[in-house]
Amino acid sequence: MKIDWAALGIVAVISVVATVLFMLLLASGIRLVSVSMAPTNNGHSSGRASRTAGIALLGCAGLLVLFGIYLIMPFSS
Repeated sequence: MKIDWAALGIVAVISVVATVLFMLLLASGIRLVSVSMAPTNNGHSSGRASRTAGIALLGCAGLLVLFGIYLIMPFSS
């Protein structure tokens, strides 16, 4: 049995990069949505732009999860 160390290294690096990307998307999305919900000093919310951006980032994180599931599931016709 021979182990292809180069392929194992590529898989490890891509796994770490995907995990960090998912973490950044999710944390940034949650942060932006929570900031948009918090009242400011003048009593108004901070804006729709940060909420929209937060929801978009959460959507991207969800798409990344779906893409991972697509890669794991075997293709059958």
